Amino acid sequence: MKNAIDQAIYLMRCRKFADAISVLNSRRENYEDSFDFHYTLGLAFLYAGDTGSASVNFNRAREIKINDPNLLLAQAAIFLRRGETDRAVQYYLDILDFEPQNKDAGRALFFVREHGNYEEICRCVDDGSIEICYPPLGSNPRHIRNLALALSLGALAGILLVLFWPRNYFAAKGRADLSALMLTVSESANAAEDSSGNFKFNMSAKEIKNAYNDSAKFFQEYRDNAAQRELNRILNSNASRPIKQKCREMMNFLRPPSFDSLKDNFSYEQVASQPELYIDCYVDWSGRVSNSEIGEDSYACDLLVGYEDMRNVEGIIRVEFDFLPIPQIDSSLPVRVLGKVSASGGKIFLQGRSVYQSVKNVYGE
Repeated sequence: MKNAIDQAIYLMRCRKFADAISVLNSRRENYEDSFDFHYTLGLAFLYAGDTGSASVNFNRAREIKINDPNLLLAQAAIFLRRGETDRAVQYYLDILDFEPQNKDAGRALFFVREHGNYEEICRCVDDGSIEICYPPLGSNPRHIRNLALALSLGALAGILLVLFWPRNYFAAKGRADLSALMLTVSESANAAEDSSGNFKFNMSAKEIKNAYNDSAKFFQEYRDNAAQRELNRILNSNASRPIKQKCREMMNFLRPPSFDSLKDNFSYEQVASQPELYIDCYVDWSGRVSNSEIGEDSYACDLLVGYEDMRNVEGIIRVEFDFLPIPQIDSSLPVRVLGKVSASGGKIFLQGRSVYQSVKNVYGE
């Protein structure tokens, strides 16, 4: 038979937070000096939205064990919910001091960078997306249990997919529901009505509809970069104004990637040859930096793409960082940069998001 803590962990993975709290509270007298008990109970309260009770239990857990990374991550989430981003960031940095490769802390820092103002954090609390900064609970056992049933119904699902494939691309599959952005019959019939002639890509109505459906499909597959490229293709085409407006609305749902989550990377050659297709896409490029400019709260440099081995340069692009803490890049070592393709004055540049630089020079210099 499982003990109370294991039972509670299982219930939380099933997203039954009230039941987990009830189980733990019924056995409180047996676990008064248990770090795992107070941490688990605090986590259940956190996911249930009761940050006051969560804080009480996390504080008690910290009296027992000071520097547990998961506890620090949970306490940082509470500060973040309150809008105390500076304290939250300090906790995340503390975690990275103990565990430099801690992906949960790195993901939370990226979240703060993208949604750091109080109003955005409030919206993230309301829609639940703040939970990306919580300590993870693991897979839901009910989902695993249902997998066999899902597989047994695969043939039927395949038939339904064929019959209703346009709608399936737009229906929510763990991400935002884009059903409201489906093209109407009228929009589909008049997809290529723009006759101004001021466009880069001349597409047929069928090509426009396929590109639009592909963008929704890529979004549901968490391939936001590929979705952005298709949306850019339509925005620079002879597509009708209503369709272009829906493209802009869909772009609001796309989210920045991390090094680990970027699924569709584009080469420097691709971006340089057709920049209009890649504006607002993210790229992961490696090379070396030069012409660095360091300000109080900004950093800019030229990235020599492909020059990590100091043999060939694929191209040179300006990279600008405008967030704190500013990155510390050693120009004598190779570096990887994750950035968003942007344009100003007819020239493309990268809005830097993340950098990675190993302290070891793999090229043996």
